[in-house]
Amino acid sequence: MARGVRTTRAMAAAAPTTTTTGAMMAGHPSRRSRGPKAFRRSIPSCGISSGGARDCWSACRALADAAGAGAGAADASEVVDELKKLKEEKLERAGKYRAKVAGTETPEWTGARVVAARELLPKLREVVLEVETSRELVSLRNSYCAAGKLAQLKVKGSDALALTPASAPFAPEAQHGPLLKLRGDLTAGQTKLPEDPIEVKQRLSVLVTPDDGDHIYTLSPDTSGVEVGPFLGAGLNLRKIRSVYNYPTVILLAEGQGIGTAKALIEGGMDVRYRESVTLFYKVPHQESVAFAEEQQQWLDQYGVRTVVHTESFLDAFDDDALLEYHPEATAVISLGGEEAERGAEELCQDAEIGTHIRASEEMQEMHYADTGRVV
Repeated sequence: MARGVRTTRAMAAAAPTTTTTGAMMAGHPSRRSRGPKAFRRSIPSCGISSGGARDCWSACRALADAAGAGAGAADASEVVDELKKLKEEKLERAGKYRAKVAGTETPEWTGARVVAARELLPKLREVVLEVETSRELVSLRNSYCAAGKLAQLKVKGSDALALTPASAPFAPEAQHGPLLKLRGDLTAGQTKLPEDPIEVKQRLSVLVTPDDGDHIYTLSPDTSGVEVGPFLGAGLNLRKIRSVYNYPTVILLAEGQGIGTAKALIEGGMDVRYRESVTLFYKVPHQESVAFAEEQQQWLDQYGVRTVVHTESFLDAFDDDALLEYHPEATAVISLGGEEAERGAEELCQDAEIGTHIRASEEMQEMHYADTGRVV
């Protein structure tokens, strides 16, 4: 059988090549040699998709004719330049359907609406704002994407003021629609028609004191002209303790306005639900000066975070706590509330032989995009 196959192939190879009768009468080579597939294979790729086929095909024909006639390098360079020009014109026609870096061409300040305000302590208030978070309107670098960043607020053109957020960072899941639009993607049944930017409103809670000024401290739902600007800083450097298996036990130490950052971590900034044990030691001047007292039971029921309110040092509260069990190598301490809180946390870490201490003053590195080289 194998010999018979070789014989058949040899006979086929020895057979004369035939051409179509029409092609022979016209004095042309066979259609196979001048077919569109053979012609396309002889043309180098120019990087233009089928959307500009008419202009691209004419330019490619010109390139093939120039190559066939033995044109010089100068002629070939002109054809290549023409192809590049056609490609640029097509990108310009694409307009808003071209993928772009999110939010880089938008204003840094956006309007906000005061939703609620309440008094936490005699000289501490919580203001809840409804702010714009769409990645189509606010860039990632200006957004509240990590606990520990500071919010900037202006009222009726006043100077910008940095405030401590007391709510979880904005949920990234809400950016699905804006990011698809920025990429130029279309859903099933959608057509390329002019569309308004996709708005994504989310709630932001900030802490204010009389030292921030009356125009900020007295904010209410009736206040107009409120603006939110770029969030400052890069956030807490939590990358080291992201692994819940390496650090199943986390101890939060907070005092002053650090309770706002602790609240942000508990409610969405640290994956506390997946830890074995998370305890918040909240230092206050006296037992009547406790902020977010009503939320502490919710933190325990919903997130599994136990709160210990105390007036003594962090180390004394840690020693007096009979419920906390920990392994030094699998425990991380996070200090929130300024230099005094960091000194108290350092004292606790030395006594308890805990080697991992996350300070609020040590921010994580900024995010850079390799394709642009810019922070976005």
